Amino acid sequence: MSTYTVFEYTQSMNIPLVIEYFFEGEKITDPVAFFEKNPGVFELFFPSQGEILDMINKKVLFFQTHKLVISEYGFHMIQL
Repeated sequence: MSTYTVFEYTQSMNIPLVIEYFFEGEKITDPVAFFEKNPGVFELFFPSQGEILDMINKKVLFFQTHKLVISEYGFHMIQL
């Protein structure tokens, strides 16, 4: 599964879903462009795409109260 599949999957949902990506402590403002410019970073440092999709599915239950933050250290549910 490609990185783009993860982005397409999250955008296909009909509910507002806030997902933020961080790398080395810095927020990635444009994840698609960042991972395009830095091939391999997603696969080397971030959780597997399957893990991300599982976490997104769990996050859907909390979309009104939390946002999902994904970094090279894993996942964090942050209250809005």
